[in-house]
Amino acid sequence: MKINKKFWLLVTLAVIAAVCGGYYGWHTTHFAKNTVVQGVNIGKLSYKNADSKISSELKEPEFTLKDPQTKEIIYQGKLKIAASHAYRDELKNLLHQRRTHPFSTKPEAAKKASIYDKKAAVDNLNSQKAQITQAIAQANQKRTAPQNAQITLANGQATFKKAVSGNQIDPTATINNLAKQLDPNNEPKQNVSIILKKPTWYGEDEYQKITKILKQNFKYTVMGKTETTPVKNVLTEGTINESGSNLNMNPSYNYIRNLNQKYSLSGSQKTDFTTAQGQNVSFDNSQGTLGWKIQEYNEGRYLQGQLLAGKLTIPAKNIDNSDQKFDKSDLDAIKNQNHIEVDLTNEQLYLVENNKVVQTAPVNTGSPKVNIATPTGYYYIKWRKAPMTMRGTEKDGTKYSSYVPQAMDLTDDGIFIHSAPWVSKTILGNPSARYDHGSNGCINVAPADMEKLFDRSHQGMPVIVYGDGLAS
Repeated sequence: MKINKKFWLLVTLAVIAAVCGGYYGWHTTHFAKNTVVQGVNIGKLSYKNADSKISSELKEPEFTLKDPQTKEIIYQGKLKIAASHAYRDELKNLLHQRRTHPFSTKPEAAKKASIYDKKAAVDNLNSQKAQITQAIAQANQKRTAPQNAQITLANGQATFKKAVSGNQIDPTATINNLAKQLDPNNEPKQNVSIILKKPTWYGEDEYQKITKILKQNFKYTVMGKTETTPVKNVLTEGTINESGSNLNMNPSYNYIRNLNQKYSLSGSQKTDFTTAQGQNVSFDNSQGTLGWKIQEYNEGRYLQGQLLAGKLTIPAKNIDNSDQKFDKSDLDAIKNQNHIEVDLTNEQLYLVENNKVVQTAPVNTGSPKVNIATPTGYYYIKWRKAPMTMRGTEKDGTKYSSYVPQAMDLTDDGIFIHSAPWVSKTILGNPSARYDHGSNGCINVAPADMEKLFDRSHQGMPVIVYGDGLAS
């Protein structure tokens, strides 16, 4: 009996050991209840079965673009990318922990494996960019676009319209944000918020700046003369926005034009002069070239730009003949300079040096019958040449070519003082002969007189043409 009791005791212990060993072995080769890997419940499964289940149940990652405020879904998509088997490392890690704690009823936590390639996910997202953009465009049709700020000037006063946000979606920013946040390894079904368009120009600093500028005066200096003027007289009306300024240019042009009329000798409609003989004469100077003149178009735009930039002390920039100091206030200075006077009424030329006439020469000037009457005005010798072949077109359209020993240019359109060997002495100094035998507009001088005049004149010398070029 003693032998039987020992036998059965051993059998019982063996059975218990076998059961315990099997129980232990099962727990070390199977995952705990409710263990989840990559979103798949593999509780109580072996490694092989868990691997098979995960492989079969893995789905393509999904993403949703959503408006967080209205909860509106803008776009839902799937990423057509394959999962790798990197999750097997996760399974192995869990089994290793299972062996350490085989009888734990709670699933162990393992480091989640990355089974999707981020670059492949972004590449696949880019292939859907057109559909996403189209979906956003369709949604934007029912939404309000943002509005940029705008500054409006009227009568020299500025008003401000603030920027408004709106609720339209920014497709570029939204897609870029989606690509940045998208990570199917963290969440197979990912929600990403849209990004709204924003105003691109708020204009608040610009409004404060222009408001301050419009309350001030500016100083404009040209050829030693300074004018002080309210800014609002020049910056009067128009708009300022993201694209820049779109202001009425006429006040700027008119401002420069008025300065030319006030100061500039060149191009003035009416002017006066006291001749070397003491005669006071008035004549049209609209074609005159002597003296400086501000370029109205270029300077008007420059002036407006300087004021918008906040410059309140502005030196003139665009000046014709800036090397000449003569203007309407300098008529006496011109008289005191060595100069040439041409009297059209009497067809006479005078060379004046030190306020004295040192040479008198009869001339033949322009005829309206032949071409044009010589225009009156303040001129200066632009350049000189000796000899020269003069070419041009007669009034009837025929071409001419004339050799002259000396020539001095007064205008850009071909008014010269030049030697004229072909003009007879009976024509020179004879107003009655001018109509039928006058020049094409130039001032013709006898060769001997022109030679003396050329020797005593110089580039830049003033030439005053006055009188009646139609007198006979």
